[in-house]
Amino acid sequence: MIDSQIGIYDFFQYYIFVILLSRGKMIAFMCALQQEIRPIMAHLHVSKKFNMEEVLFYQADLNGLPVTLVQAGIGRNNAIKATNYLLRSLKIKLLISSGIAGGIRQGISVGDLVIAENVSYSKQSDFKSGELQLESNFPCKKEIVQLAKQLSSDLELKPHCGNILTVDKVIGQAGIKKKIGEQNSFLAVDMESAAVAEVACERGIGFAAIRSISDDIEDDLEIDYGSLISDEGKVRVSNLALKVLKDPRQLAILRRLNRQTKIAVKKLSSFMLQLIPPLYDKILT
Repeated sequence: MIDSQIGIYDFFQYYIFVILLSRGKMIAFMCALQQEIRPIMAHLHVSKKFNMEEVLFYQADLNGLPVTLVQAGIGRNNAIKATNYLLRSLKIKLLISSGIAGGIRQGISVGDLVIAENVSYSKQSDFKSGELQLESNFPCKKEIVQLAKQLSSDLELKPHCGNILTVDKVIGQAGIKKKIGEQNSFLAVDMESAAVAEVACERGIGFAAIRSISDDIEDDLEIDYGSLISDEGKVRVSNLALKVLKDPRQLAILRRLNRQTKIAVKKLSSFMLQLIPPLYDKILT
């Protein structure tokens, strides 16, 4: 008997959802922040929400196609924890690291999409020289990369395809971003993708990373993220008040970053919503 909560969904969509779910053919999107999840979730039918040690999971569907959204929190440790929870709890076939990233190459602007071909991890804390010591590298599933590229072309978008670097600290200084971009092959930098890839590869799960740029190479964001923003992406109000008293520029920088983040996540969510059906049609069939 069909659950009454399905309501607006017709029987055919419900049937597709049940069959795909039972066969373990599900896509999951791993994000760090609520701001990254909210725009795409607004277009899905969310049937279940649960919390595991501050990791939020949303089970949903797009016209009968099952999708799981995960809000992991910022950084490597949170991403590893959330990915392990996800893959132990649900049958996931494809896992996509999604959200915002910082652009580190000329010509990559706020709101641009970056489709990763590889993701690499560096645990170093000093990037002033621009030289990198890489700990690991993970290839993205070629079929997903090609499909994302094709969809971008069909939509007349101009994404950037290449490598994403994952680090343990926010790189906000424009000069350092330029050095890394000039001396290496990376297009963008984030704090989670390589960690998600590491767990996915260990478990044999198809992986990809698609990000949208919230700050480009010219953005000089010299703020103390650790003290001002929690792992969940919430502003620590008392800390911010003290920082603003000492340096009023901090508030202006956060406001600018918030505006740019909204632009980035809106464009990313629009693309992801259009990517889900062909992923099921061409890769998960």
